[in-house]
Amino acid sequence: SKLYNMLENMNTPLFANCRLRLPCIAFHVTEVKRRPAHAAHSIYEVKADGLQDLLITTDKTLIQFSRARPTRQTFFLVRPWDRRLLGLPDFSEQLTFAEEGESVGLVRVPSSSNLPGEEELSVDSDVHSRSLRLMVHLGQAFSALLVAQQRVGEYKRVALDHNIIAQMKHPASIDIMNIRTLDIL
Repeated sequence: SKLYNMLENMNTPLFANCRLRLPCIAFHVTEVKRRPAHAAHSIYEVKADGLQDLLITTDKTLIQFSRARPTRQTFFLVRPWDRRLLGLPDFSEQLTFAEEGESVGLVRVPSSSNLPGEEELSVDSDVHSRSLRLMVHLGQAFSALLVAQQRVGEYKRVALDHNIIAQMKHPASIDIMNIRTLDIL
């Protein structure tokens, strides 16, 4: 699928010059509203495109806004990208032949059938099943980060006291996901 290919080609996170270049799936926050509470912590109702509404508990004061009362600052809930969700092997964890001190010869074993196109069907089926598994993983709850735009293209993480657990609204939300790399200061 197109989504699978986009995610497969994402770079790995990079930390340099006091910046984190974070490949992620970003969900635009459309509303932050404080709930009346008598506790020591504040509870905020948060809405983001493509995500189920969620609650954030924190000691911090967050900027409140909505579509009717927008803010000039852009906020995202981000899902940091994890290549393991693609279901591909991680060759960096395997020993290389040089480390083992010996080489292994490869022998091609003839296929049990000589039907043309059988190998292509197997590869297509494997890619299709990995794409389906990816869709299932993306639909599961995940730990999100709240980031606020500082300048054009630069973001800062809003430090909170508790984890933010987010989940997509509907499988159709996959089509509107914003796959990008953010520069986090």
